[in-house]
Amino acid sequence: DKEDTPEEISCLSVKEIKKLARPEFTANPEKFYPTKTLEKLGFSRNQCPKCENYYWRSSEIRDTCGDSNCVGKYTFINNGFMEEGKEMTYAEAWQGFERSFTNARIPCKSISRYPIVARWRNDVDFTAAGIYCFQPYCVTGELDPPANPLIMPQFCARFNDLDNIGLTGRHYSGFIMLGIQVFNYPDDHKFFKDECVEFNFNWLTEELGIPKEEITFVEDVWAGGGNLGPSIEYFVRGVEIGNMVFMQYKTFPDGSREELKIKVIDTGIGLERIPWLMNGNATSYMTVFKNAYEWLSEKLEISPDQGIWEKFGPYSSQLDVDEAEDINKTWQQIADLVGKEVEEVRAEISPVKDMYIILDHTRTVMITIIDGSLPSNVGGGGNVRNILRRVFALLHKNNWYEKIGEMDGLLSIFDYHKKDLAGIFGEFKEYKSFNEIIKVEYHRWSHTDEAMKTQLKKLVKKKKGKFDLEDWDLCMSSYGLPADTIAEIGGLEVPANLYYYIADKKDRITKAAPAVLYDTTHLEETENLYFQDHHLYEFDAQIIDLFLNVTDENKQNIIITNKSAFYPTSGGQIHDTGKIFIGDEEYSVNNVEKVGKSILHIVSPSLPLDKENYIGKDIKCIVDSKRRDQLRSNHTGTHIVFASCRKVLGPHIWQNGAKKTLDMAHLDITHYKSLTKDEELAIENEANRIICASSKITKSMMSKSDAEREYGFSLYQGGIVPGNELRIVDIEGVDTEACCGTHCDNTSEVGWIKMINSRRISDGIVRLYYIANEKAMEVMNKETVLLQDLCTLWGIDQQQILPTAKRFFEDYKKLTTTTNKQDGQILSLQMNVLLNGGSDKLVIESDHTNPRIYFSNIGQYAAEVKEKGKSVVFMGPSFIFGLFSSKDIVEVKELEEFLKETNPEGFEIKKTDKISFKVKGQKKPTQTKNILQVSIPGIKFEPENVQKYFSDKGFVIFE
Repeated sequence: DKEDTPEEISCLSVKEIKKLARPEFTANPEKFYPTKTLEKLGFSRNQCPKCENYYWRSSEIRDTCGDSNCVGKYTFINNGFMEEGKEMTYAEAWQGFERSFTNARIPCKSISRYPIVARWRNDVDFTAAGIYCFQPYCVTGELDPPANPLIMPQFCARFNDLDNIGLTGRHYSGFIMLGIQVFNYPDDHKFFKDECVEFNFNWLTEELGIPKEEITFVEDVWAGGGNLGPSIEYFVRGVEIGNMVFMQYKTFPDGSREELKIKVIDTGIGLERIPWLMNGNATSYMTVFKNAYEWLSEKLEISPDQGIWEKFGPYSSQLDVDEAEDINKTWQQIADLVGKEVEEVRAEISPVKDMYIILDHTRTVMITIIDGSLPSNVGGGGNVRNILRRVFALLHKNNWYEKIGEMDGLLSIFDYHKKDLAGIFGEFKEYKSFNEIIKVEYHRWSHTDEAMKTQLKKLVKKKKGKFDLEDWDLCMSSYGLPADTIAEIGGLEVPANLYYYIADKKDRITKAAPAVLYDTTHLEETENLYFQDHHLYEFDAQIIDLFLNVTDENKQNIIITNKSAFYPTSGGQIHDTGKIFIGDEEYSVNNVEKVGKSILHIVSPSLPLDKENYIGKDIKCIVDSKRRDQLRSNHTGTHIVFASCRKVLGPHIWQNGAKKTLDMAHLDITHYKSLTKDEELAIENEANRIICASSKITKSMMSKSDAEREYGFSLYQGGIVPGNELRIVDIEGVDTEACCGTHCDNTSEVGWIKMINSRRISDGIVRLYYIANEKAMEVMNKETVLLQDLCTLWGIDQQQILPTAKRFFEDYKKLTTTTNKQDGQILSLQMNVLLNGGSDKLVIESDHTNPRIYFSNIGQYAAEVKEKGKSVVFMGPSFIFGLFSSKDIVEVKELEEFLKETNPEGFEIKKTDKISFKVKGQKKPTQTKNILQVSIPGIKFEPENVQKYFSDKGFVIFE
């Protein structure tokens, strides 16, 4: 039941917001950073000679901040912290973290991850950090977190680092962020900067056994999700382990900020880096994708040259395109350090890098689809499609697709990812539509991109083989082509910072806050009667205020009452209508809106007296019960249709929007292809089985944390819901959602659901149109009458309708073929008279309703018409079509002025000075130039007047 999508507006990027705050934070470390605790732990403040950031160290050996860009390389590769012969697994890294923080001096509670598809937010598509799960409402205090303080292993997606994956050893499109979230309320302080540093230090030194001399803490600034604050990154042997963010401010699109009442800790630690650091491997990918990596490398017969990777690995940290000033120069420097030519190093690295990209992208695709996203050209689905198609392109570029066993092999990679993640997330449930989604996307990529490839080739030619970043973005987002395919077709090199550019561009767009036209903050909350009793149609109330209607000439026609049973437009359901009686005066309620906690009744006519004459008056209100009952049935039907779609089509179905009007309802669902008529019928049948089952529908208020714990995030089919309480609508054994609409008490009250049709409204979104209750009966009655009328008209019974219609249609096709052939013959005879007769100009009356036959066939006569200086005009009931040997024969502007007399509303003239016609078997069409063809369809005229117009120009009327 989503509301309309908010308008998008430009905003400062995260980098720009951080840049504004950094000078103040750096100049006042005691104000923004836990300096006392760092000193107590034996650390002192220094400035890095390379990046000039301030950092804290416990040993003078650490002469830089510890970032690999300042150290010059990773120093832990082949130099980990595990005992010889032992390795830390991916799951063990999480388990050690969990053990440390649940047993800290102020223990944190460990909770399960949130979905990666952030359905509880309207400003982002995916969870890109652990704190995203709790923004904005936990941060603003409108909602209690599920635990406080808490930790969790949150799977996140970021698409700004795609250029680095497979190279730097640490970058991923999808990764697990170990999160520490703490919410400090004014009256309930848990812990903040000092304790956070202490607990992270204890985890590093006591749980992982890392000497404190190896650790550096770096002062930084963090911004994201509308919040800002100081942060402390910490490094060990060149790799960043985590970032402790202390949220103190709310930010606005222009970069301004205000203090948060609730101070929040958001610590993010890349889980993938922990076993990598501890084991000292050349990259993190081999440990993270253990089962998937072993299977894929065996299938591809790829065994990384350990010698070159052990030499390359430490310096791969310098290949971050976001930070490297000259990436080609960096490659040369690495090659010199490794002791090989640049191209030799690249050639050794390239296939292994591609394999790591495939492993990374397939894992991210798997989690995003399982959590409710689909590959598409819309929103976050565009990122999913982009990386999935990049996998397809890499498999084919390297001739690996057949090698892994084609589609079956590709699907096997996803199964191995599930094994690798089971130690952290547990077993994955069966997702029955997953394989079909991948197969459909592969088919589209391999079969339906020819038109897009043609477009690309035209663009390459237009740009003379030189693409800027905007051109790359256009081809990827509009044409749906992955970068590797663009590079292959266009003979181009993929820019090193391409994916960073695309992500940064998206980062500069945010959703605008909806405009608020009326201030209701001074008013008491309107008592909601429609939830208390949705069968209440008459009630008494009291006027508490009147507003002038700013959208309707400031008429005084908005009434606010102390209570109301009128349902306002919300949850995709349109408003109630009815009557309000003020004394003996009757007013029609035409619209109802909710602003803040107040319900606004928009009435007609306007109230004539000053508002002081109305405030405090008792009024009588009547809701249109027939309209309410139909809307209630349509709304309840939406829940039923949605549940039916999930059962028939699969778990990938999520609601993407809905609207319930009086005459029709529609539901938008996430689905990867158009529905067949059989699928529509199956959904309708399932929906009516639910109705016939007479399932109980319960509406109740429930705390958000309890509801999420019991029902999961599938509650949020209708989008974000602020507040600590949810109105839960539970159709017993069928569907449970957080919803504010009006609903029946039993599915049987919906009566019947009739599916009207469905259509694909955008990539990955299908809209179903349906109707319920009385309106469903009206539609079915019309269909019954139609069938009866056909039976009467054709003199048959109902069982014979289809075969009879087929017979009629076959006869119609035969007749049409015969008629078209005869029409062609008639035209041939007419043109023969023109071309070989004594008249050079003819006007021929036509009984055709449109000029289609002339468009299709006249081209074959064009060359001879021009050669012999002939001209002809075909005059139909509502069109004029002419072919003239020269543009001088008829002045088109003059003809247009003449026809305006009978067509003052205007009309369209189609004209061309060249005509092409292709004969069957001919490779290239024959083209006649410097000739005039004119077509004027859809006009009114008097035939005698048109005949006279052309007669005056020397045309002869053909008899």
